[in-house]
Amino acid sequence: MTRLLEIGAARREALPAPPPGAAPAASLAPGKRRSLADINPPPLPEAYLALRRTAENPMSGVADVAKAVSLDPSLAAYVLRLANSPIYAPRVRVETVSRAVGLIGLTEIVNLAAGAVLSRLFDKPPRADLLSMPDFWRHAVAVGMLARGLARRRDEAAAERFFVAGLLHDMGRLVLAVAEPDLAQAVLARVAEGRIPSDAAERLELGFDHAALGGRISDKWRLADTLIEGVAAHHDPAQCPESVVAAAVHVADFMANALGYRVTPCGALPRLDLRALAMFRLAEADPAEFCELLDEGLAALATLFTP
Repeated sequence: MTRLLEIGAARREALPAPPPGAAPAASLAPGKRRSLADINPPPLPEAYLALRRTAENPMSGVADVAKAVSLDPSLAAYVLRLANSPIYAPRVRVETVSRAVGLIGLTEIVNLAAGAVLSRLFDKPPRADLLSMPDFWRHAVAVGMLARGLARRRDEAAAERFFVAGLLHDMGRLVLAVAEPDLAQAVLARVAEGRIPSDAAERLELGFDHAALGGRISDKWRLADTLIEGVAAHHDPAQCPESVVAAAVHVADFMANALGYRVTPCGALPRLDLRALAMFRLAEADPAEFCELLDEGLAALATLFTP
């Protein structure tokens, strides 16, 4: 991990300076600001809510959940592609939704379906100058894969929940770019001018960051507590000091950025909490281990979420 820190420091120094003569970023006028409570995501689709109701019913089995998934053809296609992805790497290709649900599990199918929901939640994507969706999902999948890898270093049970938390960790960034483009633009100007991390620019400009917004959204959507913690605390794991998921997503987010899988290339790397780092025995870890982990399936998994 020492080598990863060196890579991160070198990339921070290599960030391009603002263009000569560039005007300072204009802060938002008070009337244009929004409180955290003012920014609301669209409601979850009925197909996802039906799936969740079915999965939460103690009388439901694999066939019931598979039937709920199959009611939404795009969700069924996503579940099949996911079951055949490097996350599960089945020995024999999974051809039916029932088998996919049995492989993934009744609880995780709901959590993982949230990723598909997030990828098509809005009628229109954000403006390309505010958020590149290929970069967004490449980063999200990289964080998910790295968080799962960190969980396995600790022999954590149900390592897939770490992947889901990583996959969803930046949902606040997406909602901000779509729902409040003026706010997102002001943040990007602040990032470029100061070469600071995006979450720091958000707190300066808005009074909250995308992690807090994502935590509020995931709470409103009634996602699992571990996912809420992983999303809300991914820039400050001290908020949830007992949460291994939050620590894993925090470290994985730093690693993904340091390895070049970034959403905001002009900004500085996010802060790294060394107390979270210590939880995963990474002092002498070889960055090649994590590069190889991403090489195994990042490209294939990222296509699950990009059109």
